[in-house]
Amino acid sequence: MSKAIDILNGFESFLASMPLESYRNDLRPVKTVEQDLPITLNPLPAIYQAYWVTETISFLTFEEFFDRWWKGHLDPLDDFIKQYFWGCSIEFVRMGFKARLYRTLVSVLTQFHFAYSWWTVCTSEIQASADLDMNGLDALITINGKAVGLQVKKETYRREARGAGRFARRVSELIIEVPYTITKPEDWLSSFSRARTDETRERYSRYLHLSQTLQRWLPNGFVIFTPEYPQAVEQFIQHRIASGNTESIAWEDLLRGIIARPSNNNKQK
Repeated sequence: MSKAIDILNGFESFLASMPLESYRNDLRPVKTVEQDLPITLNPLPAIYQAYWVTETISFLTFEEFFDRWWKGHLDPLDDFIKQYFWGCSIEFVRMGFKARLYRTLVSVLTQFHFAYSWWTVCTSEIQASADLDMNGLDALITINGKAVGLQVKKETYRREARGAGRFARRVSELIIEVPYTITKPEDWLSSFSRARTDETRERYSRYLHLSQTLQRWLPNGFVIFTPEYPQAVEQFIQHRIASGNTESIAWEDLLRGIIARPSNNNKQK
């Protein structure tokens, strides 16, 4: 357990060191590489190799990671450029890929923090890999002998993007959507105070609980999770399985369940 805590602490220090504001200013407006990437250019294997670890290491900066990825994919990049960017400068294409990989990396690093946190405070085994991720599962846990897939998702993601492929449903008996928000508590509180219906107030109240109780912000603005969150998710799943319910859980229902059945914050490891 001390190893897991050391890795989590090191990972949080790395996340806190990322110059997010600079990256947002430089890369957010760049959306030139929006095509579906071939498997040879999928960045997930490289991301998992660099940032999903079982030993404490010095994590690569984004600049180091991207330079390593670019140099290691020159041949498939050449093919991709010939197909979509013939006549464009290498720097133009490189910046497009840098922006594309940055958006992917930040999302995956967020789900990694949840998985690392799970490793430190939960009793259930957790697995994560690029293969699982590319097939719709951010992590796979085993609770009471049942395989449960986790999908860590921003609460603003499109409803039509929900669901999991056949692979995800084949390897996991149920799938749990675990939400996070990049909206600050004060903004959710403002929305709550302006709500005109009970249903809207209830929804904003759940988002506020997520924002101020289940997660926190590092000084640079990176969203990470409190230990209470994976604990609450584990206990909710345990209770659901024990009751004989193995239906998948959308993130709104997960939040409702967690709020209605608070986790044991005094749980001892």
